[in-house]
Amino acid sequence: MPSALRTQVALIGILAVLLIPIGTSSLRGLTHVLTCQELSASPFTVEVPQVGAPSILSSTVIERDPTGAASPPEVCGGLRLDITMGSRTSDRADITLAITNNSDYGWRGSVELELGNLAIPIDIGQIEPGQTVTDQVDLRLDAGRRYEIAGSLLIGP
Repeated sequence: MPSALRTQVALIGILAVLLIPIGTSSLRGLTHVLTCQELSASPFTVEVPQVGAPSILSSTVIERDPTGAASPPEVCGGLRLDITMGSRTSDRADITLAITNNSDYGWRGSVELELGNLAIPIDIGQIEPGQTVTDQVDLRLDAGRRYEIAGSLLIGP
């Protein structure tokens, strides 16, 4: 093998070794760099009977300030995540995710929907100051099962 070809093969090998960490890195499905992550929605449980409509169980603690007003909980410097769920059929759940930006800065947001041991990242997109952005997710539910669902807000610049 000529020495010029040997040098080129060695150079390509070194570059390949240096690119391995970039190729194997993952943002876990995120589309932005993560600067804030907080559990921000009340978890709820969905019980799906063998026959009939699913039941949704949840509880939320409302804390009032000294004036008696109850303001919604904000995380990551002025953001609020609201998760609502409905069902049109017995084997499907329609989950609506809404992020409200009450801060003075634009953010890029995702929600990590935790369905038992499974974490599903859902990209919400750019959220300008004073804006609310929503996304809807359709989940298939198996009869005779119980699902615990929670949401974490994943925010980046």
